[in-house]
Amino acid sequence: MTTLSTIDLNLIHLFSVLYKTQSVRETADTLNLSQSACSHALQRLRERLNDDLFVRVGNTMQPTEYAKAIADKLILGMNLIEEGITSYSAFNPNDDHTFKIAVTDYTSWCMRAFVSTLSQDYPNIKIEFLNLEERLPEITLREGKFDLVCGFAHDIESFESISNQVWFEDHYICLHHREHPFQHELSLEKYLNYRHVVVTPWNEAKGILDITLSKMRKKRKVAIKTPNVLSAPVFIIDSQYLLAIPKRYADHVAQQLPVTISPLPFEVPTYKVKLYWHKTRNNDPKIQWLSNRIIKS
Repeated sequence: MTTLSTIDLNLIHLFSVLYKTQSVRETADTLNLSQSACSHALQRLRERLNDDLFVRVGNTMQPTEYAKAIADKLILGMNLIEEGITSYSAFNPNDDHTFKIAVTDYTSWCMRAFVSTLSQDYPNIKIEFLNLEERLPEITLREGKFDLVCGFAHDIESFESISNQVWFEDHYICLHHREHPFQHELSLEKYLNYRHVVVTPWNEAKGILDITLSKMRKKRKVAIKTPNVLSAPVFIIDSQYLLAIPKRYADHVAQQLPVTISPLPFEVPTYKVKLYWHKTRNNDPKIQWLSNRIIKS
């Protein structure tokens, strides 16, 4: 009994093309084969199906009655296979699409230029920004609840199931009220004497600054803890609190609020804002398009 497992799919492809062209030469050209290789392949298929399948009549290869009987379903099957392979790469950003991106308040703020470009160039694309409640939600990425995660990291990362791409790199600075009592350069001693507003996006016990200080056997005094970068600067207005935040956002805030930017008095690792997606979507044209648009914004 002939079954699919006993037949090379390439032979079915050959049958489909030969049925349409009725020419060994044209079939060989279409499949990038020599005419000899095409003829040998046809012979193998004849042996598998126990039928001549095609008989030469003049300059054409005429199908047998058996070939006619199976042709429609075999050709339809090959067409479906080709559609299945090619349809995945067919992505048109001008069509209606919805992307779900997990973000913190800060990484969503960084999306301003990207959103502006979308509104002008791709009005049919909808973006849903969702709360990033943990630093890297591998399960929700795997289940497709998020298309991308926009987060950040300080170290080189390697994951078994998650791919990532760096969007941009930045460093932290110290923000304080414009009339803060310290003058001139902010020393480490002065920095540790004041109390601090600390941002912990995932309610973690320690951020990168505290980890860095602990390696120096130092510890800062925490007055306020908040998960939100964007609202944190309001807590230092008319206070002696200090706040360490990304320079990119601090430069923006300094134009809006009575605050001053100072360098941190100790070395802190830079941070990288990254795009993360599940490795099962490495070749997904939607993910490739979306990540490239964000990177270029």
